[in-house]
Amino acid sequence: MASSIQIVGVGARTPVGLHAAPAAAAVRAGIMGLGEHPYMVDCVGQPMPGALDAEIDPEIIGPERFLLLADSALREACEPLGNMRQQVDMPLYLGLPELRPGFTEQDARAIRSGVSRLEGLPIRLSTVTPFIEGHAAGLSALAAAVRQLTQGACEMCLVGGVESYFHADTLEWLDQNRQLVGTVSRSGFVPGEGAGFCLLMTDRCRQRLELNGLAGVQSCAIGKEMKLIKTTDMCLGEGLSATVRDALGGIILAGERINDIYCDMNGERYRGEEWGFVCLRLSNYFDDPLDYRSPANTWGDVGAASATLFMMLACQAAARGYGKGPRTMVWASSEKGLRAAAVLDTAEAPKHKGISR
Repeated sequence: MASSIQIVGVGARTPVGLHAAPAAAAVRAGIMGLGEHPYMVDCVGQPMPGALDAEIDPEIIGPERFLLLADSALREACEPLGNMRQQVDMPLYLGLPELRPGFTEQDARAIRSGVSRLEGLPIRLSTVTPFIEGHAAGLSALAAAVRQLTQGACEMCLVGGVESYFHADTLEWLDQNRQLVGTVSRSGFVPGEGAGFCLLMTDRCRQRLELNGLAGVQSCAIGKEMKLIKTTDMCLGEGLSATVRDALGGIILAGERINDIYCDMNGERYRGEEWGFVCLRLSNYFDDPLDYRSPANTWGDVGAASATLFMMLACQAAARGYGKGPRTMVWASSEKGLRAAAVLDTAEAPKHKGISR
């Protein structure tokens, strides 16, 4: 049975691909976009690591950089509606970074305003609602979108996430906290940037418009972890465990398992240990909870763009026939405690051959 909420379009911009299909193909092939920042150095004078967009000038920072990343990914996600006779109005739920050095409330407002003014889209954005919540922001946005679609407030909407760590204040902050992988910290990550967008609609709307569904949204759960990274508290994965359990509740029937996992593990010990505790508690819900896909090792840590890019990867894997099964879990953990997980059903996703773009 088709899910009541369907993903019908995806768009992506990443350091390893400027559109969804090539980005997914690069991740599958293990092609790495990891490198060094062209001029920033860390506290010991070594080049800072970075996975930068291939076409955006490194000198461009702040909201302007975010908007350049978001633009093409948003347009790509809207492509299934390109042949409609009239533009339709729809809301956008947009994941953004948590507030930090180099990213302020003023930046978030500028991004929201800039996205709402994008021209030449096949749709009109009725509202742009920001979720300033970091890695899990895209799934928080997804939960809000699903509520609106389920309650009949709209028939279709967009969910997105956009991120760039490449602001001097942000990179220096990461360096001071020993979060950059390198000579100072082996338990760090490569900062990246990117954008991911998904076009969602009710299944009834999808059928009326005669569009293919890429994946059904089976569930989405939001939780909270109280023992945070950068503190002396020992995290036992309680918040993520509860969130994953909530996402699985009523979805996985007896004898069924989650086949695929996409997550934001990035090399930080905290994240690895957190998922380890989840595995101890909930391993029976998964084919193999340690067989997860963590694209940070190819395109870097993409922060607030993580969840929506993971959803794109799941849709691409299903469409091109290399997904491990029909049930995929996407989860993400934000530094300030937000935990989120979603289950996607790709059993009815149409299969096609070839790589576009």
